[in-house]
Amino acid sequence: SAPGLGRQATRQCRATGGQDAMYATKRWVKAVSVLPLVVILGIFTFEWYAYNVLFALPLLRFWEGDELNVALFKTALFNAFWLLAMWSWGMACFSDPGLIPDEWASYMREWETTGVRGAAAHDWDPRKTSVCWQCQTRRPERAHHCAICGRCVMRMDHHCPWIGNCVGFKNHKYFILMTFYGMLACVMVALTALPMIKGMFFGSPRPMMFRQAMKAGPYMTFSLACVLAVSFGIALLLLFLSHIWLLCVNLTSIEVGNLGRNPFFLSPHINAQQVMGRLDLTWFLPVPAAQPLSDGLSFPSRQTEPQQNIELEPMTVGRRGGDDSDGEP
Repeated sequence: SAPGLGRQATRQCRATGGQDAMYATKRWVKAVSVLPLVVILGIFTFEWYAYNVLFALPLLRFWEGDELNVALFKTALFNAFWLLAMWSWGMACFSDPGLIPDEWASYMREWETTGVRGAAAHDWDPRKTSVCWQCQTRRPERAHHCAICGRCVMRMDHHCPWIGNCVGFKNHKYFILMTFYGMLACVMVALTALPMIKGMFFGSPRPMMFRQAMKAGPYMTFSLACVLAVSFGIALLLLFLSHIWLLCVNLTSIEVGNLGRNPFFLSPHINAQQVMGRLDLTWFLPVPAAQPLSDGLSFPSRQTEPQQNIELEPMTVGRRGGDDSDGEP
């Protein structure tokens, strides 16, 4: 142990946490992080404009009957997926990625001072902590220091420039939903463009209908939007699949490089619930879990949980009343 380690540095490491939308400590990092956000926001806006204004609106007068119903259904799906992707992206950008809470830091300081484990609500075991030599303080198990943000983040996965934020315990769910809904929005654009592409190569009256509804400029712009959608859709699909795999095996992108057996693998659905919460409607919405099963400060492992009939209970973050300390350092 390292009693009394870096209390002043601890305050500096978290001094501005939660006071602004971006969680990096360095001003130049915040300034540079704005550029990728503007690019992504521009792509979101461009795809929405190309689909709704350049494509769907002019073609409304050409569609009729079942074709009109199908086109309206596709347009509604695109806008629903686009809205959910945009919402998820915003939450991933501007949510706390998992900064270490003051209550946990106070609990650790108390242990360092007295050598006694107090009563914590969810197995806060000081023996599982590690020391961050950049912050000069203790951090929970699975937490890592982000050199870009200058902070330790609970269950950190990676720093993503496209959200200007770390992907950690508290916003990993939003990041996964962003890739999922963004991919589906791209799929809708690609499906819409499919008749145009088929007509160009195999001959069809549809390209003539598109050309009659859209002038040359909008037609080319929508074609560019389709190419971008296909490219980003493939990238988002690969990203989504990789993070679903990480979710199911209970690893982060950082932990993939660790040697040895993964001690945190319990079962795929229990692993997923530690990040997403208990399975309910909130799994599919970029909102906090209705029934969280972890606080990001401690995690069940193969050693602490039976391997059969595992069922984690919804938890309440914070300390319990009373004192049931075991007196162990």
